Amino acid sequence: MEVQEIRQAMQKKISFIIPVYNGEKYIARCIDSVLEQEDFTIEDVELLLLNDGSSDGSLGILREYEALHPNVITVIDQKNMGVAKTRNRGIDLARGTYIMFMDQDDYIDAKNLRTFYDAAEKSGSDIVVGGYKRPNSDGKNIRVVTQQNTEYSKRYKISAAWAKIHRADFLKKNNIVFYDNNYGEDIIFTMLENNNTDKILGIDYLGHNWFWNEQSVSNTSQRGLRDNIKIRELLVDMIPLVRTELDVYYLLQTGIHYLLFSGRNAAADDFVRLYKSFFAIYDEHNINYKNNKYITFGPKGALVSVRVAISGFMLLHRLNLIRIFAKVYCNGPKK
Repeated sequence: MEVQEIRQAMQKKISFIIPVYNGEKYIARCIDSVLEQEDFTIEDVELLLLNDGSSDGSLGILREYEALHPNVITVIDQKNMGVAKTRNRGIDLARGTYIMFMDQDDYIDAKNLRTFYDAAEKSGSDIVVGGYKRPNSDGKNIRVVTQQNTEYSKRYKISAAWAKIHRADFLKKNNIVFYDNNYGEDIIFTMLENNNTDKILGIDYLGHNWFWNEQSVSNTSQRGLRDNIKIRELLVDMIPLVRTELDVYYLLQTGIHYLLFSGRNAAADDFVRLYKSFFAIYDEHNINYKNNKYITFGPKGALVSVRVAISGFMLLHRLNLIRIFAKVYCNGPKK
């Protein structure tokens, strides 16, 4: 279907945007989970499948689904643009009253669309946020994250664009898009949303399955601090969007999470060097993290693991003990 045909098509209740890049292994499960929704007329859904230059059999699979469901599925084939530009193109093309996102290896539960649509319609919210599960290849949930209707929980507990429904005209009128920085594009998108509305609702619903791809998670954790330039750029991009103490807390959380997750397999000296660069950025931009009221106990609705990590790290920072911590914590090569 041509882009012009999409623009002329009847408006749907929900536009579901799924970028696809070499996703032949899991994309059928992802699409099926949208098509098999209960208590929601599938003709009210616009499923935009954007093939982002895949070199495997993904496009053929997408075309087969499009042929079977021409009134629901639109396949857009393009040269590789990256996930941020691809999602932004999806937003531009979307004709639904609401927009939802999903990654190609994830899937949703059968009442996902009905639950989110009804919550958005009833509350008049610009964004409705749910929780998520992390099933592995055996179907066992490695992690379950629930949602509360607290300021931190509904704004920052889930920084991804999925497990949410977004009012389409809210996104478009406020030019809320994904930053094409190839790192943390969801984080910037979420902060832009937070800055442009207070009409955000958190619901106690676990309908999104963020697939625990063991190979992908392992590869990410073993990378060390190789993305240090990108994470510094991300922190700089976040700073203009920092307006409240919750935003400051989230800014700290982003940097500390990267250090603790990726720095585990880095050299201690590299860990300390990057840590210092993070706080130099905060100081240079006059971020008042020292007096942040959430540092010690964390905001209501934050995961206990997040609260402990940030309060503990900031205590070590104040006591000037990060270098000693890094020598114990980091498993990377000694220098």
